[in-house]
Amino acid sequence: MTTTAPPTRRTRALLTAALPAPGAPRLLALSWLVKTVGSGLYLTTSTLFFTRVVGLPVHQVATGLTVAGIAALAGAVPLGKLADRYGPRRTYTALLAVQFATMAALIFARTFPAFAALILVFLLAEQGSTAARGALVATAGEGAERVRLRAYLRVVTNIGITLGAAASALVIQADSKTGYMVLLGCTALTYPAAALPLRGLRAREPGPAEKPSSHPGAGWQVLRDRRYAAITLICGVLSLQAQVLSFAVPLWVLEHTEAPRVLVPAMVTVNTVMVICLQIRFSRGAEDNARAAAMCRAAGLALLAACALVSFTAGLSGWQAGTLLLLFAAALTLGELWLSAGSFGLSFNLAPDDMHGQYQGFFSLGRGAATALAPALIATLCLGDHPRAGWLVLGALFAAAGAAAPLALRVRGTSGQAPFI
Repeated sequence: MTTTAPPTRRTRALLTAALPAPGAPRLLALSWLVKTVGSGLYLTTSTLFFTRVVGLPVHQVATGLTVAGIAALAGAVPLGKLADRYGPRRTYTALLAVQFATMAALIFARTFPAFAALILVFLLAEQGSTAARGALVATAGEGAERVRLRAYLRVVTNIGITLGAAASALVIQADSKTGYMVLLGCTALTYPAAALPLRGLRAREPGPAEKPSSHPGAGWQVLRDRRYAAITLICGVLSLQAQVLSFAVPLWVLEHTEAPRVLVPAMVTVNTVMVICLQIRFSRGAEDNARAAAMCRAAGLALLAACALVSFTAGLSGWQAGTLLLLFAAALTLGELWLSAGSFGLSFNLAPDDMHGQYQGFFSLGRGAATALAPALIATLCLGDHPRAGWLVLGALFAAAGAAAPLALRVRGTSGQAPFI
């Protein structure tokens, strides 16, 4: 006679399996959930706040965000070095405080110079917090544990942004200045709230033998690491895919196809659900360099397939175009899943243990540069005079970048650093 576990015990077991390990991984996940809820609030309403409350024209908002975003990239490696020198938890907490202060100050900004200056400081802190958070993840585990936690944080990102975007819907519907100001204030509060769980982490400060300064010439070692630079470039090119769904697809569906407009949120939903359900599974094995590079290669092929599918939707009937667009969303998300897994593994595995701050800061430059360049590149290729050919060229670029990942592992890194194969 068999017995089944009580429902409460089964529920507890399911929750335990779904959550990251107790201790540092779970505290980091909670902190990141709070922060990404704030990101969801900000992403959906910031442009409306800057135009309707601050009173800036759209072109000034776009210019300020673009210039500040590019300038902020310069802070990635120096701020990452601070995490190596003073500890990632301390550095990350300090940068969250800076983001809180600048976000709160934005509520009262009413001129372009004030907006531009505050956005620059905010994005500098965001760039540095990305590096410090990466270093913090590196201290929470090793190998497969580290990659699994990074994958879990990506799942949390999608959940948090979805919750934040949903919470902002009522404010957007009301379209009032007071509502936008209150929402920006709530966004600012998510930064100190995200710092609270970090107090439960055991501070890990680098010891004398671990400090980068104790290695001759190691202060800016990442800038001399050719293998890491190659991987950063490859993953940066592949990360152009993030802008395809958010920038190109809405314009493509509305202006180049007969597909119903509802396909745009439907594709975003497909992407979000697939990432939440599959990212951790896809990340298994990424702690091995060869497998992580193979994941990047698979990502390039999946993105090539996605670009080929969308290129043929122009001129088709509504249901035919809609079917291909849903297949495109699935293929694009497969590429995103493999890219995320491969980049998690390689960005951690190829960095020295005592320099994760500067290495994670450098790695973030690839995605940052792609974010800055993607709108112009994708508009020229995919929304220009020859869009079908442009989509195929973009797909070929993805495939070539993915194919280069295994080859990049054979590049010698810094002096005396043999290739990892």
